[in-house]
Amino acid sequence: MTATADDPAVEVNGRALTAAETTGLEREALGPWGVFAQGLAAAAPSVAVAVVPFSLFVAAGKGAAWAAVVGLVIVALIAVTISFQATRTVSSGSLGTYTGNGLGPGFAFVAGLSLLFGYIGFATTGTLGGVLYLDAFLESIGLGSQAVWFRLLLVVVVVALAVYLPYRGVLVAAKYELAFELIAIAAISVIIVGSYVAYGFRIDWEQWDFGHLGNSATFIAAVTAVGSYAGFESVASLGAEAKDAHRSISRSLLRVVILIGILYIFATYPQILNFGSVDGDKAVLPQLADAVGVGWVNQVVSAAVAVAFIVFVTAVTTAAARSLFTFAHEGALPAVLAKVHPTYRTPWVGVAFVGALALVFSAVATFSSAGRLVFEVYGGYLANWGFLISYLLVVIATPLWLRKINALTPVRLTVSVAAALGLLYVIFSNFYPVPEYPFNILPFVFFGFLLAGLAWYGYLKRSRPEIAGRVGSIQTLSEVEQQRLADEGILDVLRAAPEHR
Repeated sequence: MTATADDPAVEVNGRALTAAETTGLEREALGPWGVFAQGLAAAAPSVAVAVVPFSLFVAAGKGAAWAAVVGLVIVALIAVTISFQATRTVSSGSLGTYTGNGLGPGFAFVAGLSLLFGYIGFATTGTLGGVLYLDAFLESIGLGSQAVWFRLLLVVVVVALAVYLPYRGVLVAAKYELAFELIAIAAISVIIVGSYVAYGFRIDWEQWDFGHLGNSATFIAAVTAVGSYAGFESVASLGAEAKDAHRSISRSLLRVVILIGILYIFATYPQILNFGSVDGDKAVLPQLADAVGVGWVNQVVSAAVAVAFIVFVTAVTTAAARSLFTFAHEGALPAVLAKVHPTYRTPWVGVAFVGALALVFSAVATFSSAGRLVFEVYGGYLANWGFLISYLLVVIATPLWLRKINALTPVRLTVSVAAALGLLYVIFSNFYPVPEYPFNILPFVFFGFLLAGLAWYGYLKRSRPEIAGRVGSIQTLSEVEQQRLADEGILDVLRAAPEHR
């Protein structure tokens, strides 16, 4: 009963759906491991382990370990809520499509655009991070240079590699993403294990004191912990290209989160034991390695983290290109972004567009004396807002959609509400207590960009309402779900209107 380009389309609650696999992307290109690799690389745990534990420690002191646990719980609730939809329907439109199911095409556009801003922001900051660590590695072997032309060359190299893989094919990208991310994690694990050994086989009970859960600083630090998972949801953008997509995507969502959460807790606990002597103005991992007697691994870690940053940019470019592709295929963005490579079956124009943006912004940062501060730290903060808004909208939309299709249960409602409350707290914590400048105004900068995008949607709604109403319509219901909806009397199979074919 799945809709195809020539067969009847599926219409649910008066909304005609176009099957995700009919849009021209390579079908069944990725198995479960490939889907998992995309989420793992986009969340970039190897990169986060290098910076997140110290950030948690700065905010919460010895409560940092509990902050990591709280962050894991919140994100796990989000992942489970998203999976309630992923088991039933998949799309290349990711959370935008899922939001539209419950809240309509307008909110689908908001969620999809917010997510797109997040991915593009991460593509830029990831490029800068890759340049930083690649430069550090080259300097360690005597090939570095402080010349601007050299740093600009590194930007070109990082972007070229990060764009080539998703251009060449989603399977090729996934293979390299998984391999290099695991290598980076293994290299960093030498330092983490060294921290455990140096401390000795005893437990620092102060870190696990339940009193930390009554401290507001722990929950403020949890804001950073939640943001460190951003990118895990990118597996939901592979609905047109994954084998057994409904099962692979829904399972990978939680598996990626659980694996990363365990890694963060495993890495945070021992690092806190050594943070008393860490210089916050220098890279943390090399200092930690020297402190615990494994400084010999620093060169390997620099190379591994540089590669991890490139893999990270590859993964977010993959997801961003599919968001652009979906919007364009639905008519909400220029049709050129819906072009698919004739050989590789990838949305190559979208891939090139994201790469071009990362190249331009990173080049500007290279020539700016405050480039890293402005473009990496501030850019990453703005990107996180894109994810927060998308997550909030999808966890609100999911129970509404489940109710429409007679699939809402008390357990699913409880999980969705808990996820929404956790996210609302995270968002509230970004406003109160009022953070220092410029973090007090950056959320409004993000909303300014979002409003500009909404102005375009408003134009579409007035001038081409049929296009505006199509946002979020590219998705494929599982055969089991279609049969259930038919048995419930909710699903109608109708001949698709020409614009939905």
